[in-house]
Amino acid sequence: MEIKAERIEDKKLKKQKTKERNKKLFSYLKSTKGPLIIGFTAAISLVALDLINPYIIGEILDNNLKEGIGAINRGEFNKLVFLLALTFAITSLMRYLTRRFFDKASNLICMYMQNEVFAHVENLPIKFFDSLPAGKVVSRITSDTRDVRILYRVVLSQLSIAFLFTLGILITLLLIDYRMFLLQMVFVPLLLVVYKDFKGKSKKYNYRFRRHISELNAAINEDISSIEVISAFNKEEDIYGEFEEVNKKIYHEGLNITKLFSYSAFNAVDTILLLTKIAALLYFGYGFVTGAWKSSVGLLYVFMDYSTRLYDWILEVVLRVGNFEKAGVAADHIFELLEMEKVKYEDEEIEKIEGQVEFQDVTFAYKEGEDVLKNINFKQKEGTSVAFVGHTGSGKSTIMNLLFGFYKPSQGRVKIDGKDIYTINVKELRREMSIVLQDPYIFTGSLKDNVTLFDNTYKDEEVKEALEKVGAKRLIERTPEGIYTEIREKGSGYSQGEKQLISFARALIVNPKILVLDEATSSIDTETESYIQKGIDALKEGRTTLIIAHRLSTIKNVDKIYVLDKGRIIEEGSHSELIELGGVYKKMYDAQGKTRNI
Repeated sequence: MEIKAERIEDKKLKKQKTKERNKKLFSYLKSTKGPLIIGFTAAISLVALDLINPYIIGEILDNNLKEGIGAINRGEFNKLVFLLALTFAITSLMRYLTRRFFDKASNLICMYMQNEVFAHVENLPIKFFDSLPAGKVVSRITSDTRDVRILYRVVLSQLSIAFLFTLGILITLLLIDYRMFLLQMVFVPLLLVVYKDFKGKSKKYNYRFRRHISELNAAINEDISSIEVISAFNKEEDIYGEFEEVNKKIYHEGLNITKLFSYSAFNAVDTILLLTKIAALLYFGYGFVTGAWKSSVGLLYVFMDYSTRLYDWILEVVLRVGNFEKAGVAADHIFELLEMEKVKYEDEEIEKIEGQVEFQDVTFAYKEGEDVLKNINFKQKEGTSVAFVGHTGSGKSTIMNLLFGFYKPSQGRVKIDGKDIYTINVKELRREMSIVLQDPYIFTGSLKDNVTLFDNTYKDEEVKEALEKVGAKRLIERTPEGIYTEIREKGSGYSQGEKQLISFARALIVNPKILVLDEATSSIDTETESYIQKGIDALKEGRTTLIIAHRLSTIKNVDKIYVLDKGRIIEEGSHSELIELGGVYKKMYDAQGKTRNI
């Protein structure tokens, strides 16, 4: 009994969720009122005119043609033929307008939805991206919104017309002869059974199909991004095997959907249409023979034509059930994303900051119970430079994540100029901060675009000055185009050191009060290190600088060094003080010195 009650409750929750989803989908229609009004006006005109045509032909068959003679009244016959041609022409125009404006509405909705999803994703907490692969995020912004666009297109241009046609046909049959209406309704229960069966299975198959597609997108995205590592370790066959396995799942789910369409859509609906036509022949035949009720060739034609049209539209709806379910799953993905809480910024605005940084009893864990930082305390004066060193996993980069407000401490406070950063507008605060990462991202665009991050307010002279100050003048002089040199995807053709210099110029041009260098020298060659060191010196000048260091030779001149181990500060002092101390820092420094000598 408990299991049964749980199932009933689950069904109620699913129905409620579907209702809420449909309500949200409906709300997007408000943004396209103009195209929708024109589209629906054209659709109503299309249905009305299209339903007149069979009646005109029926009138010609019953009252204007006679076997062996042809047209009884040539003038009346010509009028009806002209009227028929005119309705055909206007119907074609209405069909064009219906499709055009409904398609315009669905495309506009897709555009609005993509903009909304992308804007929302940009404002999600960084931890969101820790748990969801990039491929799935891309899939939700592109594939899922495209599927929802198809839903709007189908609902507007096909389902709405199908509803209008069905309603119009049934009303017309009722007005002509109520028995014709009843004859058409006899097989409706059969159609409902077919539809319910088709809908249930289609939802299940499409859900699994979309899930596997999302997995495949994520796998492709990851594999292409790590192709060098895969090749270096000869893992191509293993990766291909994983890809093939997911691809097979997609194939089998697609096959299930195809089988379902073949059985439920075409065979079942066509069989019911055939039964309806047989019943009509028996009904009209009996009327002809016995004279029990009004029966004629024209009425038979009208009924057969309306039946064919009715079942064609019913088939269209059944065929589109897959689209509905597919789009429903896609919409669930989108709304699930939109329901995720965005980063909330405090209202308190900030003026120019001085650059004093303080961590006060800070403890932090990415996962509950697994502290990455433990009781971190340090205070840095404005305009000074400090460095954080330690083995991988010691918590160095986490300090920078907290400083930028990407995550909130589990305990303690992060302060700038004596204010807790979570009591002020962190987004505004970041305008006064800049960061250089270990692996700088280079965008497709010009050299200038990569320095300014596509901000056109910077002048060419400012871009050149920033590049020259960090020692990247040679990049300007490399081609005749200078700062307008086009850079291919991910900086193809540029060395790691050159990419780093570009990121230095990117940090310098915004003139930050607080600068973070996150292992900026760890992956450069020795030849480029001198250029990089000049760049670092230019960046540090007059700024509060925090450096996460891999190469200890680059931080000898900083004001203070903090040595981290397992999330704790175990040593602190200047380079000379720590060398004299003879602890962990000295061992690390000596080890790197030996490596360099080798």
